[in-house]
Amino acid sequence: MKPDSEMLDKGAAERRDDTRRHFSTRTLLGTLFKLRRRQIRRDDDQINSYIDWYGPWPLLASLLIIALSFTDALLTMILLDNGAQEMNVLMDWLIKQDIQTFAAAKMAVTGLAMVVLVMHFNFRVYRIITVRYIMYALVPIYMLLIAHEINMLSQI
Repeated sequence: MKPDSEMLDKGAAERRDDTRRHFSTRTLLGTLFKLRRRQIRRDDDQINSYIDWYGPWPLLASLLIIALSFTDALLTMILLDNGAQEMNVLMDWLIKQDIQTFAAAKMAVTGLAMVVLVMHFNFRVYRIITVRYIMYALVPIYMLLIAHEINMLSQI
């Protein structure tokens, strides 16, 4: 006969495996509030590694980029109504097809790009620059684009 401690350990492991395989509110709350990997575990993993929690700054940058993309689409439509011409060939084609398709495609591409960039937040591009810096640089670049579009509107 097996010792009691061995049977208890086996029972605990079976219960743990059972709770990990089935969806429950406990599982959902655990994934939302008991985040596991907030930092890189080893010094060697500083570059090209995934973590579970990125902090507030990537979220803020992503939301700003999406909001600025929406603003860009709106200002583009206003400029086009006032005689401007879209310089992006793909977007020009989408605008000519349907305005809703243009808006949906622009938001989908921007949203998907933000998901990919946040997922690869700690990765390096061509071993030179970290994705986080690219993401943070997109915010002022988009702001300059919006400022340019507002300037164009003021001249009309």
